[in-house]
Amino acid sequence: MSALPEKSNQVSVAPPDPRVDEINRVLIGAGGRSPNPVAAFTMFRGAVAAGSAAAAERLAALAAHGINRQANWNEAIGWLVKAADMGHAPAQHQLKVLAGADDARVEGSWVQLALSIDIKGLLRAPSLTRVHESPAIALIEGLATPAMCRWLVQRADSRLGPAKIGDYATGKGAVDPIRTGLAAGFGLADKDTVLVLTQKRLELASGLKVLQQEAPHVLSYEVGQEYKAHFDFFAPGETAFQHTLNTMGQRIGTCLTWLNDDYEGGETAFPKINWKHRGKPGDSMLFLNVRTSDRQPDPMTLHAGMPVTRGRKWLLSQWVRDRAQPIV
Repeated sequence: MSALPEKSNQVSVAPPDPRVDEINRVLIGAGGRSPNPVAAFTMFRGAVAAGSAAAAERLAALAAHGINRQANWNEAIGWLVKAADMGHAPAQHQLKVLAGADDARVEGSWVQLALSIDIKGLLRAPSLTRVHESPAIALIEGLATPAMCRWLVQRADSRLGPAKIGDYATGKGAVDPIRTGLAAGFGLADKDTVLVLTQKRLELASGLKVLQQEAPHVLSYEVGQEYKAHFDFFAPGETAFQHTLNTMGQRIGTCLTWLNDDYEGGETAFPKINWKHRGKPGDSMLFLNVRTSDRQPDPMTLHAGMPVTRGRKWLLSQWVRDRAQPIV
């Protein structure tokens, strides 16, 4: 067993593995192919047998997610240990995050660290409290642990690009002055066990299934950056979004998880009900974008990310649809 490393202030990285990149293309159906998770699983296992630690880390994320089968968190931890023993730094870091030990030196083997992970605690439903009926808004306490918050910020930092909105002319993402922050998205090929855990804990708190959740995004807002008042649902009558509605369904929920608190401003505001909120790191706000009475888009959900006035704000944004999502 390899020794555990000292803490790093940056997310650990590993050299690119072309085998894993190609298998990810099979997994998500890149290049015009249909997604083929069954073939991808077999290929990842073969890559692990051939010495790919990165393939073991990918199998951990897929086992936690439950693609085409039930999620298995014990299996996920086992694959992370396998990858960590093979020297894969991101897997080692994830084990430390799951154990809550990323801020201290940990002695012993990776399997010993894995045994210290309170998986039952991590898979216990966080507390959800309803705070508003129309629109339906709830607060979730401790959806992410402090170690998870740090990991998500560090993981996203090098991947950030201009945040986009849905263009009503084309239906595609476009940069627009209404939204001036940065974002990093994590599709299935990029998602890790920590990101999957945030999705699972949202499911446990709310009943909104992981398989209904879109690719999560980590958002960053520096001083002066904001997201002006907008809706997260798709207007059914808009031709540009009809394909999205037909294939992915309506965006029925939004969950925002605060990842830091060393900033000022940046509250999430609902102007139609004169209410705004800013949570503590790890806490979340969940609101439904549709009415609970008839599941139609709720105009009362107009909301905005207010400008940051000092520091830098980090959020995890998770949209949820009304049906299981395609593999992307």
